Amino acid sequence: MNKKITLLLSILVSFWKIAIAQVPPPVDIPDEFKNYEFDHNGTIISYRLLTPEIAAEGQKLPLIVALHGMENFGATKDRFLEIAGSYALGWLAPAIQDKYPSYVIAPHLHYPLFLDEGYAGWEEEKSLDLLRQLIDLLLTSENIDPDRIYLTGHSVGGMGTFLVPKHLKDYFAALVPMNTAGGCPEVCDEVDNRLYDSLSIWGVHHRGDHANSNVRSVFTRLEMAGHEVYPTHSFGDEIINLPATRIEELIDEHQRYFHTEYRYSCNGSHFFCHTSATDTILQDTLFQKWLFRQHKIDPEGVAITSVDTESNYTVNWEAKNPADSVEVWFRSGAETKWLMLDKVVSAKRSFDLIPSVSHSDVSLGSKVRLVVINGKGFAYGFSTSNITELVTGIPEEGKGDYIITYPNPVANTVHLKMPGKVDFSNMEYRIVSSQGSIVRSGIIKGKKIDVTGLSAGIYLMVLQSDDGYFKKRLMIAN
Repeated sequence: MNKKITLLLSILVSFWKIAIAQVPPPVDIPDEFKNYEFDHNGTIISYRLLTPEIAAEGQKLPLIVALHGMENFGATKDRFLEIAGSYALGWLAPAIQDKYPSYVIAPHLHYPLFLDEGYAGWEEEKSLDLLRQLIDLLLTSENIDPDRIYLTGHSVGGMGTFLVPKHLKDYFAALVPMNTAGGCPEVCDEVDNRLYDSLSIWGVHHRGDHANSNVRSVFTRLEMAGHEVYPTHSFGDEIINLPATRIEELIDEHQRYFHTEYRYSCNGSHFFCHTSATDTILQDTLFQKWLFRQHKIDPEGVAITSVDTESNYTVNWEAKNPADSVEVWFRSGAETKWLMLDKVVSAKRSFDLIPSVSHSDVSLGSKVRLVVINGKGFAYGFSTSNITELVTGIPEEGKGDYIITYPNPVANTVHLKMPGKVDFSNMEYRIVSSQGSIVRSGIIKGKKIDVTGLSAGIYLMVLQSDDGYFKKRLMIAN
């Protein structure tokens, strides 16, 4: 660490030591948040750990790793979590633990480790190694689900939340940076390096807190990188206040990037702005619901291989585990909501968008997304594809037997004939324009279709029944 940063940090520590000495503890630390000591390569470092009672039954539970901010870098062992760092205690609240029992670990890089022993921040080599060893220890000694480890932190710990995964790869499922002391360019560089593609993030800040614009720029950069980002309350000067019903819809759609920027009054106190948002978000039941359904993402869990426009917009995929389920989602345009069309076994490997959606719903702005779900109900794989080509009136002949239409061109009634024993009863038809819109549809009656009134041009005629799926180019001339 360079001398300028060391000097700055030492000054900040001095201020925090004065503040800690003058302010009494606002809360008692619960007995269940037990204090332990860890021998990290000869250096004794304390940490607190909550072990939920239900873990004794053998159930694998999530782990929350809570990184403290500057106030606790400057605190001695006996003053841990007494000021702003008390946010870590929020994870112990019965409102959370009764519904989402979880382990909580809060390591303390106490004074003077911060200045004298090389633990000057969560991204330092010693600090990272400490976190790695602590998590590995818990994974071997406790009933922790390795696919549900959530990293969170306040202030300097929030910055650590963003950057620790750069060094501790494949440990975390979700990040919750709170009142982060900084953001870009460091975090934006990691967005560009695709660090967060396989991580879910809910960032929390206050409009009146310093560094809010830097944190906001992180989520702007995430959106520029192609991720769907949803501000819940405000975003800079834009007032949003997303309704709770919409936030819940987004959670059910498996949305992975949220940003909450509170705007309530801080009564002129930057310190209150800097600390209170953490307590506020922890009481948010929708935030709780989002976090505890997050699972480590496998980039190879599922991958869309093609969207075949010549065959009912058939979505084809490859999945890592054929026994798991795949949810098929569709969105007709950027301003519309995602719609789940079906949930199928992964081994099926394909799904026809039509007739689950109509041709008129599909445009070049449409998207299809696959979400793979494991046997415990957690989403762990995602794949999204744009619709890059539309069905027009001039494709190749369809699958199955060759269909004969006459006359062709046609003005009023098209007659149908097909070799073989194809049953026309209950056969559906659709006439699709060259722009991909369905202009007429129904059930075939008497082996003929009425096209009276359609404009002259080239169309695609689609026939579908239990016997098969057939396509034919149709020319209408008035």
